[in-house]
Amino acid sequence: MLQKRRFGRTDLQVGIVGFGGTWISENSVDEAVKVVRHAYDCGITYFDTARWDGDSEEKMGAALQDVRDHCVIATKTGSRTKRESLQDLRSSLKKLRTDRIDLIQLHGIDDEKTLAKAMGSDGVLQTCKETRSKGMVDFIGITGHKPLVLKKAIETGEFDTVLVPLNVVTRQALEELVPTAKALDVGVAVMKPLSAKTSNLVTCLYKPSLSLVSDEPELKVWLGQNSGEIVFSALRYILSQDVAVTIPGIRTTSEAEVAAKVGEEFNQLTKEEQNRFNVELGKFWCRDCGLCMPCPQNLNIAAILRFHIFYGAYGLKKWATKLYDGLEVKADKCNGCRQCEDKCPYKLPITDVLKRAKSDFT
Repeated sequence: MLQKRRFGRTDLQVGIVGFGGTWISENSVDEAVKVVRHAYDCGITYFDTARWDGDSEEKMGAALQDVRDHCVIATKTGSRTKRESLQDLRSSLKKLRTDRIDLIQLHGIDDEKTLAKAMGSDGVLQTCKETRSKGMVDFIGITGHKPLVLKKAIETGEFDTVLVPLNVVTRQALEELVPTAKALDVGVAVMKPLSAKTSNLVTCLYKPSLSLVSDEPELKVWLGQNSGEIVFSALRYILSQDVAVTIPGIRTTSEAEVAAKVGEEFNQLTKEEQNRFNVELGKFWCRDCGLCMPCPQNLNIAAILRFHIFYGAYGLKKWATKLYDGLEVKADKCNGCRQCEDKCPYKLPITDVLKRAKSDFT
């Protein structure tokens, strides 16, 4: 049986490993229903999907209709206004074949301007609160890739949960967001447990893959020699943090079985795992807030700085170099204008770090 944790002030007891529904949109209806139902049969009861994830909601609704009351269903709206988000919510209820959604989440809130619009008098948050008062939704959450923005969002007291990227190479949320969520009793869910991708890596050509489940020799040495071992290690790291649930994207029955097994067996990290995952990031690591950009020279500064952390702190030099080589604009294009440093809330010496990155990667 999957272990459960309290999901913040929702008081929901959720399995520590859930089901991320993005990838089932690529399956046929029959196969998707089979995968979702198999996950449920394996003990997974937290299912996360989104209005804009293809037909994920429809497939999930079909698979879970007769066991609806035994599941926690979370979905999202990417709309920002009351009218559009109300349409989203009605559509989600219909597709999920339910009259109530456990958790409705504001999707992809990655900057303060978007947050302000979503929380305004004509924003999506108003729809969520009104539908909650009518019993159409139980709780309201927020999702995004920028821990700094999400921290400010949950400090308003309007959100019961927060969904954020976190994994062995994406640890920004651990610095401020997760401790703040704990203090405010906001439930923390983790997305992208197996991918280094964040919203700032859009210019990368993704060759090699940003997935941790890859054939990169350095990742295999660090996390495991096959996909099952890698997933096992990566999920265990996340579950050792102060979070309620992680939602790996699942598209096959075998993936569901591996995820459920981790949720059943996790106790705490072994000393060997603690040593293996212990990484000293130093003083000059990028929090991926994105406020340093845009760069006049079109550098994806956050991506370069993150790949340089992979190179130095994590020792994943070959993988990091390949990722860097996939960027369209390299660090040598920096002209030293230091505009990025003026905008960085963490006062990082970005120009100097870019110089070191240029030297290391070439």
